[in-house]
Amino acid sequence: MNAWKLSAILMALAGGAAPVFGQSYPAKPVRIIVTAQAGSGSDVATRYFADALGRATGQKYLVENRLGAGGNIGMAVAAKAPADGYTLVLGSLGTNVMNQFLYSSLGFDPEKDFEPIGLTAKFPFLIAVNPSFPATTVQGLVAEAKAKPGTINFAVTSTTTRMPYELFSKTTGAPFYLINYNGPGPAIPDVIAGRVQVIIETAAALRSYVTSGQLRPLAITTRRSSPLMPELKSVAEQGVQGFDEFIGWAGFFAPAGTPQDAIRYLNTESNKVLAMPDTLKRFQELGFEPGGGSPQDLAAYVVAERLRWGPIIKAAGLKVD
Repeated sequence: MNAWKLSAILMALAGGAAPVFGQSYPAKPVRIIVTAQAGSGSDVATRYFADALGRATGQKYLVENRLGAGGNIGMAVAAKAPADGYTLVLGSLGTNVMNQFLYSSLGFDPEKDFEPIGLTAKFPFLIAVNPSFPATTVQGLVAEAKAKPGTINFAVTSTTTRMPYELFSKTTGAPFYLINYNGPGPAIPDVIAGRVQVIIETAAALRSYVTSGQLRPLAITTRRSSPLMPELKSVAEQGVQGFDEFIGWAGFFAPAGTPQDAIRYLNTESNKVLAMPDTLKRFQELGFEPGGGSPQDLAAYVVAERLRWGPIIKAAGLKVD
């Protein structure tokens, strides 16, 4: 018996039944629950990812959109699914962090009901203005707001975009007039038309309007300039002390109790997909930065995000219900 065969046998014996599960999984299609609507950036990226995983593993990954209650409905469905590795959910900053501070009832426990698999993407936000607005920098925007208190309209489109607004307002002391919208769809035309001066929204949602000249970007919310828009300085780089960064994110999770062999398999295959040049290109087109890392990395990141944003949400008195 050669050394390679002996090593393989010893590894199988040491791992018990785990290698058998790993070799047979996935034996049937895997469901991926997405809490965003079909056609949204997260949905498009997940469907691309599911196709790539399917090609790499020889099994189908089927996207299922479950909308409602800020993502809580889809997360609750995933939390109650069998913990067998055949149901995954695309969690996010909203569903896995912010919602527990915004909603009185979720229908699931974000801290106990899920096993992290891996971070798939990060998506920074842009602060942008109507092209006729005089400010061309963050400092110029702050100066305009302080010169005309309460007259500079600032659009936010969701509870998620409310967070960078609160952080920006707090760190600059600028007295904006906040206008809440139900999504970017109605907000962006108002900024383009000049009815509202400023908007904060994902780079994915605003980049085409920036490219066409319908909006002027002032800053990106990453800590430093992003490869998505390398010529655009971040809020922090423009001298706003205490802002640091605000980045949305998405990652795959499975119901608590899912076998660790399945978690490791999915993490390994996901990281392979994220490293593919085609994935990098597609994510950049969508306005996303690719994620990666281990399940433990994602778990630690989620905990840090809760510790960061929980106090800010509470201090702002934000509640959805």
